Amino acid sequence: MHSRFALTLLPLLSVLALPAHADESLLGYTTGAETLPKGASEAYAWITHHGDKRRGDYARQDLRLAYEYGVSDSLSVSGYLNGYRHDYGCGTDGCAGPLSDPEILGKLNRFRMSGVSLEAKKMLLSPYKDAIGLALYGEISYDTIDNITGEKGKGWEFEGKVIFQKPLLDDQLSWVTNLEIEAESWKPKGGKTEYAIAPRLRSGVSYRFAPKWFAGIEGWIDAEILNPPGGSWEFDHWDLFAGPSIHYGDKKWWGTLTIALQLAGSNESADNKTGRHLADHEKYEIRLKLGYNF
Repeated sequence: MHSRFALTLLPLLSVLALPAHADESLLGYTTGAETLPKGASEAYAWITHHGDKRRGDYARQDLRLAYEYGVSDSLSVSGYLNGYRHDYGCGTDGCAGPLSDPEILGKLNRFRMSGVSLEAKKMLLSPYKDAIGLALYGEISYDTIDNITGEKGKGWEFEGKVIFQKPLLDDQLSWVTNLEIEAESWKPKGGKTEYAIAPRLRSGVSYRFAPKWFAGIEGWIDAEILNPPGGSWEFDHWDLFAGPSIHYGDKKWWGTLTIALQLAGSNESADNKTGRHLADHEKYEIRLKLGYNF
């Protein structure tokens, strides 16, 4: 009787012990160290909803459509199309900033494609073959729409990451950490160019609680140093986000949903304090990522 029961459990236990598919996004924001196998392809889309600023009515959705290809078993490259939908009514008081110098004025309800991104990820150590997974990541983007205001312009951004991943508890738990740096420029139409540098630390864990299902939590803290037109480099803001995620991974497709709340940040408005930064960021974000493996 007991041996028959154990034999019945063996297939279930073997499924639970299997690692996730290579380069599967267990978390919505924190990237894992794995890459696609050589010759494999993946198409995926993600949409990120940004909600609520300091005043008024503000919402934005960021859309990314991507194709990824495994050049080798340790190198993947990707191409993205990026777009934004802005839906806000900020009036003359603005949705952010001090009342004496408001930011994000007026109203806008429009979707536009904005630009393209190219990405490469190189896995140096495998999380399932070595003591800890290690990868390097680089991405360059060109944008024609300001992601916060929806204004037209020209912008370049480079993002670099050092990625760590460690499976635990017989691969049922994955811990992932990213050390990131962003360098960007933005020139509004008819205006002058400003520059920014933003270091960031992301970290999260994801736990397989049932076959194909993962529950996780992740968070990040970042800061921005800004060089405005005609000015000099200065500290602009910092912020802290965290929240839960849920992931489902089938043989051919996967999906990840993450909710992140801004827990703290430096106020950009001394006359309307909230303990959060609500000019460059919002009170919360919701991200849905869907992927299909070829």
